[in-house]
Amino acid sequence: MAKPVIGLDFGNYNSFTCYISNFNKGTRMGGIVYDLVPPELKNGIPSVFFHSKKIGTLCGEDAVRNRAKPVENRKRYLKRHLGDTMTLDDGNTTISYDVAITEVIQHCVRKANEQLKSRFQVTTNLISLSYPASYTFAQRQRLIELAEKATLTDGTKVKVYGTIAEPAAAALDYLAESSNSTKETTVLVYDLGGGTFDLALVCAYPAGKRNSSGDLYYYDVIDKGGLANVGGTDFDEKMFELLVEKFNVPLKPIHKNTLRDQVEDVKIDLSSDEYAEVRMVYNEDYLPVQVTRSEFETASKDLLMKTINATKEILDNHPNQQPEFILLTGGASKMPMVQKELEAQIPNFKGKIKYFRPSQAIAYGAARFGTSEANTDPVRKTSIVQQRTTYDLGIRLYKYNSDEVFISTYIKAGTPIPYTGDYDMSVTRLEKQRYSTFSVYEAIKANPDENKVNEDYREIMSVELDHEIDVPKGTKCESRLMVDKLGLLTIEARDVDKPGKPPIKKTYKLLNLS
Repeated sequence: MAKPVIGLDFGNYNSFTCYISNFNKGTRMGGIVYDLVPPELKNGIPSVFFHSKKIGTLCGEDAVRNRAKPVENRKRYLKRHLGDTMTLDDGNTTISYDVAITEVIQHCVRKANEQLKSRFQVTTNLISLSYPASYTFAQRQRLIELAEKATLTDGTKVKVYGTIAEPAAAALDYLAESSNSTKETTVLVYDLGGGTFDLALVCAYPAGKRNSSGDLYYYDVIDKGGLANVGGTDFDEKMFELLVEKFNVPLKPIHKNTLRDQVEDVKIDLSSDEYAEVRMVYNEDYLPVQVTRSEFETASKDLLMKTINATKEILDNHPNQQPEFILLTGGASKMPMVQKELEAQIPNFKGKIKYFRPSQAIAYGAARFGTSEANTDPVRKTSIVQQRTTYDLGIRLYKYNSDEVFISTYIKAGTPIPYTGDYDMSVTRLEKQRYSTFSVYEAIKANPDENKVNEDYREIMSVELDHEIDVPKGTKCESRLMVDKLGLLTIEARDVDKPGKPPIKKTYKLLNLS
């Protein structure tokens, strides 16, 4: 068999691995999908890093067991802290989050290889890695570098064979597996994971699309949003509070730990049943309580509405790019109230809110659509992504015979890069003007007001054109903006009546690229 490629969804709370055999590398269809998460870890491999001087380093399921104490040294949400440093409970020990990311990815890849070895008598160092849609190019590249510091148990270095944005992976997995569709489709991905809630409006191209350079790519992320402080664990806390209220007895830490251990199972039971029974040993007796789905939904309604309001906002911001359906992904999206309340609050999507293996979709999408060597840029070591500007870019100009300024948009939000604009004309505003300043501004929001320069924009660079002599008011100048494939923005400015003179230039590295 060909060397397998492991699809890895490196999550904030849990991680998932998979392998797809014998799918068509041209159409991306077909094949057989296999989970590579150990069977005993039904909710995924915990994305947890633990370290103490006494025990050393533990990762994954080992990092959440009783011996991994103090619990303050258990670190999740690693992707949020790329490049940061953690301080452990003793106040003296510091460890880079980058080290933790490598360790947890290494643990996941080794666990996946144990499954490959036992089922197929083969191992691999190749992975296809998903990443948050909010990551910049530099963050994506750093994540790849950290993954490639990991090794297999025999010391072989891990190699990132492909990458893909997480919401795009989920959308493409659904189109390829559930609907067997190669049609260009716009999808809103609603990702309620363990630690965060993410939204992304994605245009997916299951059959692939060529960019201006002839590269094949599979998706565009049109917009992204979400809530960093809402996730499945917050719903768990609501369930825990509900159970504490139901038992209505003084609880010691051991009792609280017992209840916390049952929260996830209760939520799963309520996904299929109207009520669940919970028992706890208390003073050498069994105390039973019953909790209903309705009670849990009432207790957590405020959390759910935060996610739905964010969903409405992203839909309202794109009236001309409405998705064909909303795709639910992330383990917490399996709660029945999610689909029910979304349909109630956004009635025009009734019957168009779907979920399909919400926990594994990102890993499967990574395995299927991030694994083509022919589609990998050898310089960047990452699969081709058609990047676009996230916000409007333009030049600050003065209104005619006025001191009022406005922004003339040169590059609209959503413009594919690389991009080279045409020269735009402007004129000097003062008599005997020796210099003209061209200030480049980037919007800080969607649909900015060109007249609200200080409110809706930020200045990112400027150049000064020397006319070499004092010129009269109305002397013509021209300028343009260009963005190369790596996101380097360049401004050029020149005198119109000196066509042979080289333009002045300045560059700026764009961070806001989708």
